[in-house]
Amino acid sequence: MIITITVVFFICANIMSSTFNNVLRIKNSTIGAERMVNLTHSMTRDYQIVFNNCNRLNTLITKNPDISIRELEDFIESKLMRPDLLAFFNNKNTSFVTAYVVAPEDVVSVIYPKDKKTTAALEFFTDSNSKHYEKLAKNNPSDVIVQGPVLSLKTHDSIVLNRQAVYVDGKYWGYIGVVVDFYKYLECVKLNFEDDLFLYAIRAAVHNGNNDFICGDNSLFTYNNKSIRQKSLFIGKQRWDISLKVKPRSESLDFYNTYYLVLAFMYVLTLVLSISLVEVVFKFKQVKSVDLLTNTLNHETFMQLVQKELKNSQEHALIVLELVHFKQVNNTFGYSTGDSVLLEISRTIGSIIGYNDKVCRIGAEILIFLKNIKTTIDVERVCSDITEKMSETMYINSYAVKQNCVLGSANTIEDGHDYRTLLHNLNEDLDKNRNQFKYQIKGKIKEEP
Repeated sequence: MIITITVVFFICANIMSSTFNNVLRIKNSTIGAERMVNLTHSMTRDYQIVFNNCNRLNTLITKNPDISIRELEDFIESKLMRPDLLAFFNNKNTSFVTAYVVAPEDVVSVIYPKDKKTTAALEFFTDSNSKHYEKLAKNNPSDVIVQGPVLSLKTHDSIVLNRQAVYVDGKYWGYIGVVVDFYKYLECVKLNFEDDLFLYAIRAAVHNGNNDFICGDNSLFTYNNKSIRQKSLFIGKQRWDISLKVKPRSESLDFYNTYYLVLAFMYVLTLVLSISLVEVVFKFKQVKSVDLLTNTLNHETFMQLVQKELKNSQEHALIVLELVHFKQVNNTFGYSTGDSVLLEISRTIGSIIGYNDKVCRIGAEILIFLKNIKTTIDVERVCSDITEKMSETMYINSYAVKQNCVLGSANTIEDGHDYRTLLHNLNEDLDKNRNQFKYQIKGKIKEEP
């Protein structure tokens, strides 16, 4: 009897372990696919800076073919290499463009800035391998031809070269070039070759080279490994192969087999009952703490979280969004459309705020808690983005819905960490903006004939 139960339990334990491993593998595959989509989107989007600057410089030369070297340098310094203040306040590095090159009749006349690193980059614009890319640029005048990454033997930096042919009145004038620091570019898209969840590698083909340029773990380009995600990304006409792998979790299922053998049938029964109880408790807790319509926190849970976070030394902020005359939406379009509007607004707010920020809905009011802000500019930026999105017309259930709103905000930087003071200042700011909104509406009505 005991032997039979032990054998059956051992078989069941192996089946459960195998099932859990399959679920874990599917979950890792989903996480890897989502990360790959987000990563390639960020890389393509941020590299657009290079294409835009090439086109701006090309347009300047096309309109002014006799422009002086000094004027070109001034334009590059003031227009193309000006610091991006918005990126700075968003804590994002966009300074991966390190140099510009202008070569009338394929003779380099301007290189800016003139320092040791940028001068060393000229070796790639003038060596024998550059002829292939010069030809591509001449045959594709509207495209920016990307070369690299390549390794500079003088500075040991990995750089990406970008060329674009310039034609004036249909005649070839020369080319312009942009030098990109490859590792600064990866920093811009927040890509390290190893983080908490993933391992990464990037491979780029080298023209007339014996070996491809590879950064990261070369073993990630093994094609028979199902745990590795790979995708080809085209930057211009240059192909970059990107590979990532979800790092193995520390949890192991091996101990389950021994554990089940000791506890035998009673453990299986306890496990089943425990799982059932956990599911019931989890569902009950979820219903109690979450607004089922918008999947945001309810008022009690939200306020408890706010009070808890205010006790730490980090800086936070509260934003309240009041939907003006929302009842008219329900009366005009129906409650189903009203619910859809609330859901759409909640999704919009979720796309603006950070991952760790929290949202709560109370009727036609939405509370937002911003965690770990750096300056009051972070709060102003979120309020500005919400206002801009809310000014757009929503198309819900075949209706065009225009929903006005009033915002109020308070933050611990200016108002301190006292819970009551923060709420008081939040309501005062909302009242002030509400009165200002009413005044603007009255002004518009008086202006109408």
